[in-house]
Amino acid sequence: MRRLMAIAFMLMRVTNISASFVRQRPSRHVRKLETTLRMRSDDAPLQGKTCLVTGSSGGIGKGIAHRFAEAGADVIVHYHSRKSGAIKTFSEINDEPYEGRCIGIIRADFRDARQVKEMFRCVLDEILLGNRLDILVNNAGIVTKMAIEDDDESLSSWHETMAVNLHAPLQLMRLSHMHMKSTQVNGRKGGVIINNTSIHGSRSVEYMQAYAASKAALDSLTRGLACEYAEGGIRVNAIAPGVVPVERTEEAFADPNVVDMWTPHLPVGRLGKVDDIADATLMLATNEWMSGSIVTVDGGMTGRANMPFRPRPARQSAPEVNGSSEGSTVEFEVPLI
Repeated sequence: MRRLMAIAFMLMRVTNISASFVRQRPSRHVRKLETTLRMRSDDAPLQGKTCLVTGSSGGIGKGIAHRFAEAGADVIVHYHSRKSGAIKTFSEINDEPYEGRCIGIIRADFRDARQVKEMFRCVLDEILLGNRLDILVNNAGIVTKMAIEDDDESLSSWHETMAVNLHAPLQLMRLSHMHMKSTQVNGRKGGVIINNTSIHGSRSVEYMQAYAASKAALDSLTRGLACEYAEGGIRVNAIAPGVVPVERTEEAFADPNVVDMWTPHLPVGRLGKVDDIADATLMLATNEWMSGSIVTVDGGMTGRANMPFRPRPARQSAPEVNGSSEGSTVEFEVPLI
């Protein structure tokens, strides 16, 4: 009975184990306790970390926010136009029995570089209240289908695609680097940056050149900045998804003909799921020896080196970030939990 009481007492004081105690030759009960601690850490590998996921009002970004909160991180949701989606992401995360939670919502239009900078300031000062940001997930982006022609419309679409898909992530990486390398809380420094690129960064098809070029450049930045930022303890990786139906493409993929067009090009025999990408992104956030990696998650499609032909797109209006514009100011919200 006395031995059982001693073990129970150790379990109650688990967070107060000193380094000197752990370095001592462990008893059988201490070894069992250490195993329990490792299991808990594996269940919530991001416990105590903070994370900003851009473009997380829906789709892949929403899935990543859920997965990171489940792994113990406190998550900040960013959106451009889908405020209702951002609020839904916030509510869903905090309704789940996750180890982490959603601690704020922030809006910014990434076509405006000033808003990107102001958003990052608000994240640090108004949401994190001076605490450090540990993980940045550059997920926000726009898909532009256009022909490269000698007209103002195609040039404007090109610039907007680069602003959202390349310049905004670069600016956020630069700001995160300055913050992560210089901010130390409880002996913790450094951080993780994960970029959502695309299989189009290495393979392209007709009328997707602006999108493909922006993602290829982001792949290159990922590799280069992984080397430059390593000295500050910062790892930089990228996830390159294949065909993953999300809310904005739900109508298209409801057509069996569209599914039938893509499925033969996927060796695994099915389209991707948001969870497939979220799981791989979590792996990049937690594997401490991965940096400069571009992880392709596409069901084997690029391995087959065959992508379906796409017809010339009809003329379209200027691309939007996650939907229609709602103004041009940065807004942040920290709802009560």
